[in-house]
Amino acid sequence: MRALRGAALLAVAGSACVGACVGTTGGQLVTFPAAVAGAAGASSGHSLQFTTDLGWRVVLTEATLHVGAVYLNQSAPVSGAQSTDCILPGTYVAQVTSGIDANLLSPSLQRFSGLGSGTTIPPALVGQVWLTGGDINTVSDPSPPTSILVIAGTAANGAMTVPFTGQITIASNRQTSGSAAAGGDSICKERIVSPIPTSVAVGTTGGLVLRIDPTQLFVNVNFALLAPAGDAFAFSDDPTSDAYTQPSRNLYQNLHSGGGLYTFEWDDDL
Repeated sequence: MRALRGAALLAVAGSACVGACVGTTGGQLVTFPAAVAGAAGASSGHSLQFTTDLGWRVVLTEATLHVGAVYLNQSAPVSGAQSTDCILPGTYVAQVTSGIDANLLSPSLQRFSGLGSGTTIPPALVGQVWLTGGDINTVSDPSPPTSILVIAGTAANGAMTVPFTGQITIASNRQTSGSAAAGGDSICKERIVSPIPTSVAVGTTGGLVLRIDPTQLFVNVNFALLAPAGDAFAFSDDPTSDAYTQPSRNLYQNLHSGGGLYTFEWDDDL
């Protein structure tokens, strides 16, 4: 796979789009605004309170996610098929590539700085969220690496109260052993959340909304196993560290969930 920057994906002809980029589907080409919104139950400027599946009562005081780009594709991958590429087969029908640092504690629509582009036919069946601050295939990323997720809050269960912080980056710390040529996973697989089931048709009016529910980040996270860090406890960003225990692993895995964390919808009023 050639090295692709987020803004270039749909504009590139050839193997990356398999001859089926935006503009080849017969639909009307459009540009549209796009936005990210956090938890529906949040209140702008306030913390978000919820109870996890393990019974932890969480007060989330900070949750910021860097979204580098989003894409919509008409084709859902075949169940059981083993993809070796970061680019989905089929036709990409929409893209937003300007990037945003989204406040997941705000239910308000937070607009991407640039417009998205796409085609009105066919509708999308899956989406992708790109968690990157630079070239999707460059391991080093910017220096320092982009903070993809920043969180803080407290979690309580019985008599235990755990103040926590966390920061996730996806750079050389997430590079798996071996190269892509040798059968190892390329860094783009760590940076792309895919496929995310959806059902979205690009319209001639309105815009695309990506809703992100931060409560889903803490599924099966046991805060009691967090490592101490000064006056608080911290999620580790180093998979090779002894501090990278169950909560850190599960937080990172949840960030890549194609389930309830990310939801795409078309808003006719945007």
